[in-house]
Amino acid sequence: MKKAKTILQIKNAVKENQLVCNYKNSYYIKYNSKTDDYYIICRDNNYTIGLSHFDKTTNKEILNMGEPKDWIIHTLTESWAKRIEKYLVGRTIVKVDYCSEELADEQGWHCQPIQILLDNGTWLTPTSDDEGNNGGAIHTNIKELPIVPVI
Repeated sequence: MKKAKTILQIKNAVKENQLVCNYKNSYYIKYNSKTDDYYIICRDNNYTIGLSHFDKTTNKEILNMGEPKDWIIHTLTESWAKRIEKYLVGRTIVKVDYCSEELADEQGWHCQPIQILLDNGTWLTPTSDDEGNNGGAIHTNIKELPIVPVI
């Protein structure tokens, strides 16, 4: 993670799907590619304001929520970890079962992966790639179970 230095640096990072947020992680920046607009969003209540405005006296773009140095740019891996952790950290696994043959067939899969159900109703199902082209295995650090195989 690094501190932002300019508004342009913030915009470029957001366009690259990097998470850009303030130090307290209470606000983050989103980009709407259809309108080519950037927004500052409050995590608590989804309050949204524009990213910046032009100061007519200096004719410079001014960030609406502090200086660029008050914002943090997370790397792509940090960004994804932060997005994912809010759904997984503190959750409890309530069920573990293999995907049914019927569901695997519906997905067009040749393999049946393990499925993990969390206490909030979220199912985790490993796949062979991001596109979900087949069920996938889970590698672990458990000595007696180094891999949870597909069947």
